[in-house]
Amino acid sequence: MIEPTGRIGLPSGIVISQDNFSAGTKGLLVYDVTTGSLLATAVAPGEADVRHREAFDATMHRLAYTTDCELRVATLTDGTYVPSGRWKPPQAFGEGEQCFDNPTFGEGGRIRATLGATTSGSRRVMSVDPTQPDTAPRGEGAVSYQQEKKFRIAGLDKSDVRVHVSGDTVTALDVYGVKPGGDVLSGGFSYDCETQVDKAAFLCISSLNNFNQYYGSIALATVDVPAGTVTVNQVAPASKASRPTVLLAPDRKQVAIHDSTGWYITSLDGASNPVRQPLSGQQNFLDILFWA
Repeated sequence: MIEPTGRIGLPSGIVISQDNFSAGTKGLLVYDVTTGSLLATAVAPGEADVRHREAFDATMHRLAYTTDCELRVATLTDGTYVPSGRWKPPQAFGEGEQCFDNPTFGEGGRIRATLGATTSGSRRVMSVDPTQPDTAPRGEGAVSYQQEKKFRIAGLDKSDVRVHVSGDTVTALDVYGVKPGGDVLSGGFSYDCETQVDKAAFLCISSLNNFNQYYGSIALATVDVPAGTVTVNQVAPASKASRPTVLLAPDRKQVAIHDSTGWYITSLDGASNPVRQPLSGQQNFLDILFWA
């Protein structure tokens, strides 16, 4: 097992997950995309959802997850995430069994999670301090349910952008359109935008072939909510490789791209072409998670 030296948590790198079904655990491997070297490994509880960076704190020293309706936190100790706190969901007379769900680390290192019945009904947000496992969860208000709004691409008449909004927060986009002078068959394009760069901008992946990648294989969509428009710019040029994995760098200035041909890095502003990386020699990754 490779462990980080002189630091709390895990080093920055591409995080890969490998399930160990016999042991009931998840293995986490951290690679340096620019050298291809394995930097660190760690073992997480098998029931933990490690797919999202927000399930970990800033240094990946702590991991939040839910099991048996409880909210739990584990702390990285000698290469293993060891349980270090648990909170039972508060129950109320006349309501269905309450369960915690979707834990994420927020500002100040607190863990936020939704709380609600396993069947239906209203849900609310609660938070805990992972350093104080004996302190009861704190109420943070009701959950804002997601709505869909119809926007358009700025300057493009034949466009349709479905903006998913929770409260006043944009959570994802679906971008559709027809390039100028084209028709739906020859000039239609679409992008799925789920990786959030900041409050208004999202990374988008084309869902069509390279002939219909009007904004390239990877694009950046920036939402102007008051105007009801979205600006879309190319990040990576059109590619024959189908639906690459795209990871945002911790500095939010670069992206790593993994497809059937290898690993690449390019700038978020699209000012440079993607550059092939030594990590391309490692192709047998089962579950690529994020760039921590």
